[in-house]
Amino acid sequence: MRALVTGANGFVGAALCRLLLDKGWHVKGLVRKTSDLSLLEGMNVEKVYGSLHDKESLKTATDSVDVVFHAAAKVSDWGTLEDFRKVNVEGTRNLIESSVESRAGRFVYISSVAVHNFTGAKNMNENSPQFKTRHAYCQSKREAEALVLQYQKNRLIDVTIIRPGDIYGPGDRTSLLKMQKMLKNGMMGLIGGGRKLGAFTYVENLVHGIFLAGTKKEGIGKTYVITDGVEMTWREYFLKLTKAIGVPGPRFSLSPFLAWGISYSLDFLYKALRIKTRPPLTVYLVDHLTHDFHFSIEKAKNELGYEPVFSVDEAVSRTAQWFNEVTNN
Repeated sequence: MRALVTGANGFVGAALCRLLLDKGWHVKGLVRKTSDLSLLEGMNVEKVYGSLHDKESLKTATDSVDVVFHAAAKVSDWGTLEDFRKVNVEGTRNLIESSVESRAGRFVYISSVAVHNFTGAKNMNENSPQFKTRHAYCQSKREAEALVLQYQKNRLIDVTIIRPGDIYGPGDRTSLLKMQKMLKNGMMGLIGGGRKLGAFTYVENLVHGIFLAGTKKEGIGKTYVITDGVEMTWREYFLKLTKAIGVPGPRFSLSPFLAWGISYSLDFLYKALRIKTRPPLTVYLVDHLTHDFHFSIEKAKNELGYEPVFSVDEAVSRTAQWFNEVTNN
């Protein structure tokens, strides 16, 4: 079998490439020439240099593949809806059109449970309401899902949508490594005591679920939430992680009231001054961490036979080992 993985050099993309190679697949990876390719080192991935806006590179990337796994995206808690739409909607449109033209058999779109916004609910599922959202990332993912499902409805290509939760694990350079100084200096903090539930999703469990959903006929035209399937608070997670890394646990907590005030003030200031960089505390992050955000994985279990490969303790241990190896060098 032949697959294309977009965002192959990224956190999820690289883990998915490794799994596919282990299963004997031929893997193409769509990457930018300027990208950090360190996560692909040692992997026999056929690299296609281009982008979601370079239609010629997409033709090369999608040529002669059986399954397209679309993991590339703009993922951030800060940015304009225009910027998110450019990558997450229009980029997805370009890719799926190329996939149809190349007669790929399957298109697997990696979305996010963030399409459900942060409502403070527990045990949500794929059919839970999607109320109006103020977050550009959430809105762009909703629009991209609607786009790819239209191609399924029109019988142009078989589509499956995956909604991962809060992803963690080896290779997490976008959030975990950015917390390196805080973790090493014992300055890790929480909001509201870290008492809210997260949608924790270990990356190797996630790519196992993606593979099942993208290869089983039961997944065609369906949407699946993939998480570790546990009820765990942010405090519990960070206590496990800091203990495994060997650093002090969280020592302080911002009250939700103070966190909201700071994030809204920074949001107003950065927008007024047209500052492009991310504020140190965003409205998105506070919204996320002050609401329970927990999901059922029963649909993936019942229809795909999905079970997390690694327990939370194993997953945290493997994450900590990678973190220490990378930061101690």
